[in-house]
Amino acid sequence: MIILALSDEVVPVLYGANLRERYANTDLIVSCGDLPPEYLEYIVSVLNVPLLYVPGNHDADDLHVWGGQSVDGRVVRIEGLTIAGLGGCRRYKPQGRHQYSEGEMVWRVAKLALKLLFQRLLTRRKLDLFITHAPPFGIHDGKDLAHIGFIAFRGLIHIFKPSWMLHGHTHLKRNIDTTVSEMSGSKIVNVYPFRIVDIPEGA
Repeated sequence: MIILALSDEVVPVLYGANLRERYANTDLIVSCGDLPPEYLEYIVSVLNVPLLYVPGNHDADDLHVWGGQSVDGRVVRIEGLTIAGLGGCRRYKPQGRHQYSEGEMVWRVAKLALKLLFQRLLTRRKLDLFITHAPPFGIHDGKDLAHIGFIAFRGLIHIFKPSWMLHGHTHLKRNIDTTVSEMSGSKIVNVYPFRIVDIPEGA
């Protein structure tokens, strides 16, 4: 499966007449958050493939993308893949729907884990793709409060071992040097600002 994954920045190359030709092989679009809905809607309308998304900390509280499907706190099946998602980042101000303390994210991960266990019982398939806005703690994250990753994500990765994890959010210069890492057999990719990810069939 060829995935066009993007996050945090409107990329001019993803506009224009050659978008369909350049990314004609795309099977799925993944947004890891902090992108205008109308931008994502344009890409969906041109490429005419499914879009999965999670909200970032700068997205509207009632984020909705026409033609797309939110996977925030959900588990879905697309083209034979089991995919789950969790949006948001660490809380760095009192208000903000898509901001969470570590404790709040632990609770969100626990609820998602129950859904993943149920899905595994139904399909006997492991988690193929985990989509988030923020990274796991200690992997591609920053030192400032807003960009510290979640420890809870490390627990989910260790237990469910997704083949791939795609995230955005960390895009300061110091975070770009390493954008692909591995943990517990999972490949973790910072997609900022966009990246083509090829998940082999049966991966």
